[in-house]
Amino acid sequence: MMRVESVQNANDMATCVAKGICGDEKPYKAFPWFWSNQYDLRLQTAGINMGFDQTVVRGDVSARSFSVVYLRDGKVLALDCVNMVKDYVQGRKLVEAGARPDLERLADAATPLKELV
Repeated sequence: MMRVESVQNANDMATCVAKGICGDEKPYKAFPWFWSNQYDLRLQTAGINMGFDQTVVRGDVSARSFSVVYLRDGKVLALDCVNMVKDYVQGRKLVEAGARPDLERLADAATPLKELV
């Protein structure tokens, strides 16, 4: 169990509880994601990076346009994206699929993440 503090999580939990009260009880299985705009930075996260044993950086950190992909045993757990909207959208599918992509291609920012699912 973990505490996830985000607007989306609060909305998802409220929906789950309301459905349960109305007789449509199902386990809570929402996908964790977050975003924030901080001046010229668009920060987006997909998944939870707890327990990672490896990271792969895509893009250019000095240009403030990059993603960090978190893996455990070669499996994608989460992504933190800074001004990399395409990585966020496509990388979310890697997390949801539990993908085990080729690390060299994963590190190449010119390779669309949708090709690695």
